[in-house]
Amino acid sequence: MNDTTKPITLHARPRGADRHQYLTQTNAGTPAGELLRRYWQPVALVASLPPGSPPQPIRIMGEDLVLFRDDQNRVGLIDRKCAHRCTDLALGRVEDGGIRCPYHGWLFDVQGRCLDQPAEASPTAKHRIQMKSYPLHEAAGALWAYLGPGEPPLFPHYPALLGGTAHCYTTRWLGECNWLQASEGNIDPVHTSYLHQLELSDAQMKARWGVFANQARPELSIEDTRFGVRLYTRRKIEGTDRCSMRITNFVMPNACAVGGFEGYLGEGGLTMLWDVPIDDERHWRWEFIYHRSGALDTAALEQQYQAEKEEGDRMWRRKDSLYSQNRDAMKREEYLGLGQCFSVHDIAITQSQGVVHQQKDEHLSSSDIAIVRARRMLDEAVETVQAGGDPRGVVRQPQDNDFRDMVVVTGELPVDTPRETYCAQYAADASLFAPQPVAPRDGVAA
Repeated sequence: MNDTTKPITLHARPRGADRHQYLTQTNAGTPAGELLRRYWQPVALVASLPPGSPPQPIRIMGEDLVLFRDDQNRVGLIDRKCAHRCTDLALGRVEDGGIRCPYHGWLFDVQGRCLDQPAEASPTAKHRIQMKSYPLHEAAGALWAYLGPGEPPLFPHYPALLGGTAHCYTTRWLGECNWLQASEGNIDPVHTSYLHQLELSDAQMKARWGVFANQARPELSIEDTRFGVRLYTRRKIEGTDRCSMRITNFVMPNACAVGGFEGYLGEGGLTMLWDVPIDDERHWRWEFIYHRSGALDTAALEQQYQAEKEEGDRMWRRKDSLYSQNRDAMKREEYLGLGQCFSVHDIAITQSQGVVHQQKDEHLSSSDIAIVRARRMLDEAVETVQAGGDPRGVVRQPQDNDFRDMVVVTGELPVDTPRETYCAQYAADASLFAPQPVAPRDGVAA
């Protein structure tokens, strides 16, 4: 159950040139912190908490919690401090239907209720003890938590989260900077032509992934959706009467839906990213890479990602050594010189902005229209929460939990085709992102 008995004192939002800077602060009681707590957030990989595993410390938005799987296979997320004398429950024993504090033996279940006080004289004193606890949901290989007050909203049926592990590769990275600058990097459509540019020799790959090399000045436009902002990025293809069109989405409040592995596997792929604050100076970058065919080469993905990581899902590349940038590779096949993993590109470049990017130092331009709109939308959502309402994208009714309109596609079309027409044909195709049956592999049933 959520701890809703204590009143929340919200901090005032600043005005003037830095009026969006408050969005970088996400502790409980801050405007942005209360906003982010109204949505389900990923907190751990399911694979990191198998039966019999030790308790797992979790820090999210400045809160220190402990995640555990009890001896009846139930999963709980509760306050890391024991309610008795504030002992660290990450040191606790998982037994007898809960987690037991090693200091005096108090036992708590997955809902934070005290089950046992073995040294206490009163047999009923335990009933007055209630630890802070949060609801959990399992989807797409991750455990998700709702940290807000009251009844949790429905878990959103985003296409990338519906296919299970057969259709989705899930991973995360430690980002050593504030969540907001990382999130804004995901909805910057121009950087793909520069930061992620690679030399492609295969003609088919060049046709499909050409958007990452086309440096033509893009025609950018946006529109509000019920879940966030839709981005249209149109680039002229030189020497033709056609253009490339890339449709991506900002998903309230700290996620996005962008191109997946359709470059290799054809339409039906997308990637969703969540930048979840650990505190105001670090975040987790969650990646849910999806393709409806179930043909993702997860072994190859794991190999590529692990080659760039060290223990704790942290990049081995360090800022103080300029992330081991390869200047020779920059002359040949890599624009940035940090290898071919886009996640590494994104993390390194947003960390280079500073631990907390200072908006007063930036000079926004016409290519930043999505970032400007996203900041205003977050600002509007904060006002909605402070007025007691549900912010944009929160789903309460089952009939509203259909997100086939979260269109993600990169393709070519005649230059005179309206963007709305192009988008509508995908939104109308309910099967485009519906998972296909996965064929058995190596004689093993899927």
